Amino acid sequence: MSTFFKYSILKKYNLFLVAVLGIVIFSAFVVRKQDPKRKVKIVVIDPGHGGKDPGCSGHTHNEKAVALAVGLKLGKYIEENMKDVKVIFTRKTDVFVDLEDRAKIANDNNADLFISIHCNAAGKPVMIKDPKTGKMRAKTFKNKKGKLVVVETTNPEPYGSETYVMGLKNEEGKMKVAQRENSAILLEDNYETKYQGFDPDSQESYIIMSNYTSAYVIQSAGLAMKIQDEYSKKAGRVDKGVHRQSIWVLWRTAMPSVLTEIGYLTNPQEEKFLGSEKGQDYMASCLFRAFRKYKDEVEGTKKNYNDDLENQKPLEKEVYVSYKDSANVVENGEKENVDAKKDSLAAIEKANALNEKKYNELVAVADVALKNKNYDQAKTVYEKADALNYKGDNGYCTKKIEEIKNQIRKDEEEKERLEEQKEVNKNDLIKKYKEKARLDSIARVEKEKNDKIKTANTHTTTVNTTTNTIKSESNAVVFKVQFASSEKEIDAKLKYPNVTEVSFYKMGSTYKYTSGNYASFDDGTKQQLKLKELGYKDCFVAAFKNGVRMDINEAKKLTEKN
Repeated sequence: MSTFFKYSILKKYNLFLVAVLGIVIFSAFVVRKQDPKRKVKIVVIDPGHGGKDPGCSGHTHNEKAVALAVGLKLGKYIEENMKDVKVIFTRKTDVFVDLEDRAKIANDNNADLFISIHCNAAGKPVMIKDPKTGKMRAKTFKNKKGKLVVVETTNPEPYGSETYVMGLKNEEGKMKVAQRENSAILLEDNYETKYQGFDPDSQESYIIMSNYTSAYVIQSAGLAMKIQDEYSKKAGRVDKGVHRQSIWVLWRTAMPSVLTEIGYLTNPQEEKFLGSEKGQDYMASCLFRAFRKYKDEVEGTKKNYNDDLENQKPLEKEVYVSYKDSANVVENGEKENVDAKKDSLAAIEKANALNEKKYNELVAVADVALKNKNYDQAKTVYEKADALNYKGDNGYCTKKIEEIKNQIRKDEEEKERLEEQKEVNKNDLIKKYKEKARLDSIARVEKEKNDKIKTANTHTTTVNTTTNTIKSESNAVVFKVQFASSEKEIDAKLKYPNVTEVSFYKMGSTYKYTSGNYASFDDGTKQQLKLKELGYKDCFVAAFKNGVRMDINEAKKLTEKN
């Protein structure tokens, strides 16, 4: 390297070098010594991007929303299951937070761990024909700083999950990840002054940063490996490993820290998973289990867990189908052979067109089947259309499948209800005929009894068993024991078979039932005791004259005179 070039780099990055030196010296004091009895009490969860910084995007989801959803779920799992751990978020809503401020939140709270959650993206150069040479080359443009930048288009092929720790040296092929995650700096006000000359697009900045050795890289790597292991075993993700890279928030945090890329939003298959409630639950639970194992390891405890999160059913290993191949489905079920020599973008566009055609055909068939209430056929065809992963679906097939499931469930419930109602109607009809026969029988018996009644005691009240009403043939006072009442007239002989001489009188709309027919209060009291022994604890003696109830004390006086 020439003396002039060395000087120019140092001049450009003198402020940055001073800042690095300051951080290294500062870190020597702030880094905590490893205490064998150290506890992990505070964890900072950092959902990447936010606000004016959406991060990377898929067809229907962006990074800031997915990262926030997974981060909030992770925090909830920790708060509900680890009461001794305090959770702090760098953001809980869709707001923009500076990278420096994210690290400051962790440092100011003396956190024991920093977990940053992100989604990945992939691109590939747009190829054009060079007008001078006639050969194909990557399309480029000059940015505001005069640097040539390669124009890229979305690459739907890459997939898998990976986790980063602060790099001792930057791993080859991973620089784009660091540049993308550090690029949020450019959205901040006065970033050139705030970050002392650090340029996220400059190779020289990363050379300087990579010389800083994190005191927590070993612990960070331990957590990262646990995270990747959980992704692979429980969530069925492809393990892309643990990597070292110069990422600003990892560099500036004075504690073990990781940045995890949970998957590629540019891959339609992974975007669908990460954008779903199920996918977000699984990724958050993987991070929780990894954190719990890390905590036990740091604190030197061995615990066996038997909760729902630990026993979560593993997903089958995700099998990724080539985006191009999955789209090239024609009507006869065979795959279209795409000319390998064609431009890759053109091939994808053609594949997508074929995919759209087949998708529309399947959906049209399914819609007709659904209209005709052929639910099984409609569900099967919607599932085939959904499996194409057509980017224009926007969840249509999933909604229709759920609609069919709900309709089938409703139909089954209605069928069960009708069967139950049919059985109830049948039983009601049987009860109606039985009741009619019973009443006819009672009426016949009562009529026969009435025909036999010739005489009556003129000094007592006769109970007419046919009508259960009191007929008074004299002005004599009689005593009865009242033991029951009802809003409706009932068959007292059937209702109270163990009670003798049952009759009733009506008071307002209520039927009052009595036992006995006595000339003296004492005889009525004796009957009252018998009824209490039979279980009628609230029964009492009542007095009647001419079939009408009267005051009991007045009745006693009248009977005593007589």
